[in-house]
Amino acid sequence: MPHHSRRKKKRNTYSKGELNRLIDSLLHPLIDRNPAFMITDVILHGLVEQNPSETTIKFIRYSLPKIIKEIMGNVPTYLKANTCKRS
Repeated sequence: MPHHSRRKKKRNTYSKGELNRLIDSLLHPLIDRNPAFMITDVILHGLVEQNPSETTIKFIRYSLPKIIKEIMGNVPTYLKANTCKRS
């Protein structure tokens, strides 16, 4: 009888949780320096999770408000005021 070797099931080197923690540890310090890294963070987490609808919902819930706040923080004061005054 021929000897059949058993193939070991290939295990991913890192779990999803480990990959997500790695992404967070690398990018979160950079987000403080440049908020554009927040987009990179969302994209990488999306690639790890491979669930576009969940990634989109998490982006809207967690990242988008921070991005809007950052943008509004950089808007000149005269543009922040209510410019549509009614008579």
